[in-house]
Amino acid sequence: MEHQSDVSQTQQIVPVVGSDVDVLLDSKIIIAGTRISDVAFMKTMLEISGFSNIMVAYDGDEVMQCLRQGIHDDICDVDLLVIDTNLTGITVRELRLVMDQFDEWRRIPIISLTQESQWDHAQILTDLGHGVTSLFYHPMTAESFPPAVMTALAVKKERDVVTQKQIQLEDELANLKVMEARLQFSVGHDDLTGLSNRRRLEQALDLTLTNVRNFNLISALFYVDLDRFKVLNDAEGHEVGDTLLVQISNALRGYFSVKDTLVRIGSDEFAILVDTTERDRVMATAEGLRALFDGYIFEHHEHQYHLSVSIGIKLITAEDTLTSGDVLSQANQACYTAKKRGRNRVHLYSPHDREMYNLRHNVQWAPRIRAALKQELFVLEFQPIYSFETGDVSHYECLIRMRGENNILYYPNDFIPVAETMGLIHQIDLWVVNHAFDLMRTLPDDISIAINLSGNIFLDRELYPLVEKKLSQTGINPARIVFEITETSAISNFEQTKEMVVQLRSLGCSFALDDFGAGFNSYSYLKHFPVDILKIDGAFITDLDNDAVDQLLVKSMIDIAHGLGKKTVAEFVERQSTMDLLKEYGVDYIQGYLVGKPQSLLPSS
Repeated sequence: MEHQSDVSQTQQIVPVVGSDVDVLLDSKIIIAGTRISDVAFMKTMLEISGFSNIMVAYDGDEVMQCLRQGIHDDICDVDLLVIDTNLTGITVRELRLVMDQFDEWRRIPIISLTQESQWDHAQILTDLGHGVTSLFYHPMTAESFPPAVMTALAVKKERDVVTQKQIQLEDELANLKVMEARLQFSVGHDDLTGLSNRRRLEQALDLTLTNVRNFNLISALFYVDLDRFKVLNDAEGHEVGDTLLVQISNALRGYFSVKDTLVRIGSDEFAILVDTTERDRVMATAEGLRALFDGYIFEHHEHQYHLSVSIGIKLITAEDTLTSGDVLSQANQACYTAKKRGRNRVHLYSPHDREMYNLRHNVQWAPRIRAALKQELFVLEFQPIYSFETGDVSHYECLIRMRGENNILYYPNDFIPVAETMGLIHQIDLWVVNHAFDLMRTLPDDISIAINLSGNIFLDRELYPLVEKKLSQTGINPARIVFEITETSAISNFEQTKEMVVQLRSLGCSFALDDFGAGFNSYSYLKHFPVDILKIDGAFITDLDNDAVDQLLVKSMIDIAHGLGKKTVAEFVERQSTMDLLKEYGVDYIQGYLVGKPQSLLPSS
């Protein structure tokens, strides 16, 4: 009992259950022999013992035919062969040699029956050496033959289970190796295109920088950006966009050498690292690549898309004291410059590129603008506008300034372009509207204000509810409010801007079109744009008294505006002679240093 308790559960013998016996009794058995009586006797003994799936054969050909017929889906359903040594056409040894050549038959056991009644040790060794599972002598008895068959089938079943588990383990191991290989590949490659990814590029750049410095070589990093890829991606869908990216990747593989490192950096951005090259060859390679894609046409559902690329180049030389990240950043900056200069071009990185200076300037100014919005560092100044009709100042233009460190005052040219680029102009516009209305509540009723707004604010659905709310809260007469929008901004989003102008005019506010005449389509748009005042672009005014062409143009603008029932304002009036000419032409208002400079306080405010 103590010994049994020490035996682990996994080592104990599992008893045979009825279901196992039923499975063995359903096994397919082939009995083969020349003598019909012997074959019938063996079949009868097995049937009496419960075996039901028994086939008989009387020569070697019939045995082979039964084996072949038993194969289904690369598996043989024959579980046991009982072969009499008197079988003609094939011996047990020959049969075993044939069966061992095929996986379907290799595990099938063989019981060999011999006519010899004497114990023959040499014969036993010979037969067992030829793959015979059991050896029986005639005459057989019902007490010995069926149990031997049952034992052989049990061994066969165990072999099948072991083999199946081995195959399963081999399949799992193979799948794990495939998964491991895929994982290793995905660590350094892009899933969609199969090109290297940024991590792989940084590793390659580290090695390149080492070689360049140690051996005084020149290498180059090409940064390639597809121009207007978003148009196709949005029009046709991401799946079509992915198809194009794969085609582009294959084109890059065909253009560059297998020694070069091809990388997909982002959605439509690629990088190619070329080691050990020359400056002239780099530029020629880049121009060839640009020309390749300039003639590339992508077709989808009968739509044709003509492609182009912007290419930035960073030369890597021994003098560079850069990291891999610096090299990639400078190549990207060169590509940015190429796009800013018109796309479909090649640009070699230079630290003096104006585009990058502007970009860095924007990045530096953006947090200042955000801080000014939070800390109320914006201030308003007001420039008077003189009316020839009344002979006095009729209203004031509201101008925004930004207060910086040490009380420095920044003007719109310093921060408005940055705000437009960085998406902050909307918040500035709303700030101006709020504060201008609050200020007007403190002013006399005869003072009107002109409020400058960017073109983008007219696309914002918040503007109309805000103006309506401020008019209701302050009780200001809407006729005292003039909104100004530049001509170029109005034209860029004409229909939507026009809709918002109509809505705001319905509240009683007026509109002025600023910088009129700066665009090529001024008169065409004026015919359909619902504004009350035209502010003539200052470029026509600054030298008006000396330039005959400006005089003709300004006079025509005034005449056309009056013909359309609109009033006119001339900006940048700084000389009395200019004022006299404008009065002669019939202009309604003038604005400039001759009338007055912007001031922080209004009369009686």
